[in-house]
Amino acid sequence: MFRSLRRSAAAAMLAGGLLAASARPAAAINLFSVQQDAQIGAQAAAQANRQLPIIRDGEVDGYVNQIVRRLAAAAPGPRFQYRAQVVNTPEINAFALPGGYVYVNRGLIRAVRNEDELAGVIAHEMAHVAQRHGTSQATKAYGAQLGVGILGQLLGGRDHRLGLGEQVVGSLGLNALFMKFSRGAESEADRVGAQMMARAGYDPMAMAHFFDLLAAQHRSNPGAVAQFFSDHPSPQNRSAAIRAMAPSLGRGRGAQVGGLGAVQARLGGASGSGRSATARTAYRRR
Repeated sequence: MFRSLRRSAAAAMLAGGLLAASARPAAAINLFSVQQDAQIGAQAAAQANRQLPIIRDGEVDGYVNQIVRRLAAAAPGPRFQYRAQVVNTPEINAFALPGGYVYVNRGLIRAVRNEDELAGVIAHEMAHVAQRHGTSQATKAYGAQLGVGILGQLLGGRDHRLGLGEQVVGSLGLNALFMKFSRGAESEADRVGAQMMARAGYDPMAMAHFFDLLAAQHRSNPGAVAQFFSDHPSPQNRSAAIRAMAPSLGRGRGAQVGGLGAVQARLGGASGSGRSATARTAYRRR
């Protein structure tokens, strides 16, 4: 009887949540806890690290993670342990997994013109984590693909043979956790990311400047930004929205981490590995 009631409750939660999806904020419908975000993210990151060509360079990692720490201190929501790794691929892009795992492409670091632009992209991805967009997507995908039975197991915690991260990642795959987000989620990540930048001492207008750079790259060298354009909405409207918002945010005080030029020079000699094309395909948002 209790099992039946639990399944009925799960069905009601899923149906009610999905019907209201278009009327609620992007991250509102989420059946996962904050702790489950961290668990799922850790499992997904372990899988990502086995397949992506990660650059192991202390100076590069140190620089990027100093920016991450500054932004994390200004991030809203749960106190996730944000950390970043650099992926050895030339495309201009980045992504993040639930729980605070951020991946920044070598091509992005090489393309930015200043630290504020790099902080803007990282802040956008961290905002997806802070607003829990990944597990919000997974909530919908879990219900749609696996049905109420497995969703009921998830809510009831009946299967303890595998950790939750293994169950979710194994059942859905990583793409379900950072598939192409809705326009609402992307706009929310832009807004929250710009707020984080200002509080951390960066210029939020740099996010708009980077969108302008992407638009120019798309005209002159579309291959370099093809992955970004497949993952994100067109940057023109996003640039306009940030420009309208930035003056009201101001800019907090804070010295730059510094050293972008040296990091770009170190990455100038890096080249993609033989597995990078497959890995990039596997880890694109869909």
